[in-house]
Amino acid sequence: MMRALPIAAIVLTIAACAKASAPVEQSDAPPGGIDARDIDAAVLPPDGNGCGTQPCDIIPQCGCGAGACDIDFSDLTGTACRQIIMQGNETATCSLGNAYCSAGFVCLGGAGGRSCKKYCSSNADCAAPRGQCVIDITANNMPIAGIPSVCSSGCDPTNVAAGGCPTGWKCNIFTATHGGQNFNITDCAPPPTTAGTQGANCKVGADGDDALCAANFLCTTVNAGTNFNCRRTCNNVGAACPTGGTCIGFNPAFTVGGTQYGVCN
Repeated sequence: MMRALPIAAIVLTIAACAKASAPVEQSDAPPGGIDARDIDAAVLPPDGNGCGTQPCDIIPQCGCGAGACDIDFSDLTGTACRQIIMQGNETATCSLGNAYCSAGFVCLGGAGGRSCKKYCSSNADCAAPRGQCVIDITANNMPIAGIPSVCSSGCDPTNVAAGGCPTGWKCNIFTATHGGQNFNITDCAPPPTTAGTQGANCKVGADGDDALCAANFLCTTVNAGTNFNCRRTCNNVGAACPTGGTCIGFNPAFTVGGTQYGVCN
């Protein structure tokens, strides 16, 4: 069994809060953030409405006509109407700002890349079989009042080609903290900086850096951190891997949507 991979935390003003434990340790995963492009985006006047939340309601999308109801990025308090320049969903990046996400989506991310995440009120709003409504949006480590959670991705960490993430991004495994509980999730991560495959060194300092491993690979250790290497993600623990070796599980076991994941060794 291997221990968890630690990677550097991304510290942002506003973050999608997924506190890390095993198997991938990250303070804010998936990363979330805003920048001046969001703050300066055109804000639309709300329609006259009977929305439950004023001036508009994120779920359901109410009060903004052809625009979108989203976080009020001017002060991170409550909601506001914004324009939509492009209809972006879970497979879209939004490096140019929040207006590049559809109504019902929010642009989250950091310097490595930003993507549209779907607002949700329950797991039924998220992509089966792995998507879960467990990622909270926070500002300065505190939840933004009145703002719903967003979905983790339904992507397959063993087969990024199956979709669910923006082109070129990775599907990784994380642990999200929501409502005081930890949830195993799969989610999209920005493109790797180095496309390391089976056995490639991914140790930086005393820890591993998953950004050095290609899609479908995780930076892991099997010898208490002496070495960190990229290993192919697998989902048939105990069986042979298609690229050789055996699929070994995490400790504790990591299961999402009824499937247990590990890596080839």
